[in-house]
Amino acid sequence: MDTATRRQLSIALFVIGFLMIFVQDLKRLDSINLGFAWPFAIMFYLGLICMAAGYYLK
Repeated sequence: MDTATRRQLSIALFVIGFLMIFVQDLKRLDSINLGFAWPFAIMFYLGLICMAAGYYLK
């Protein structure tokens, strides 16, 4: 895997992980209806794993 592809994958995983954690945190706001009922604990831990993988590939 070359450097550019690795960097893009690292950034993508980090952003996806951050968004998963951010969406999971929005469940506390009653005024925002997300329109789906995902298991938020799984989203949080998958977000952490994605962020860790993105940081590791940096």
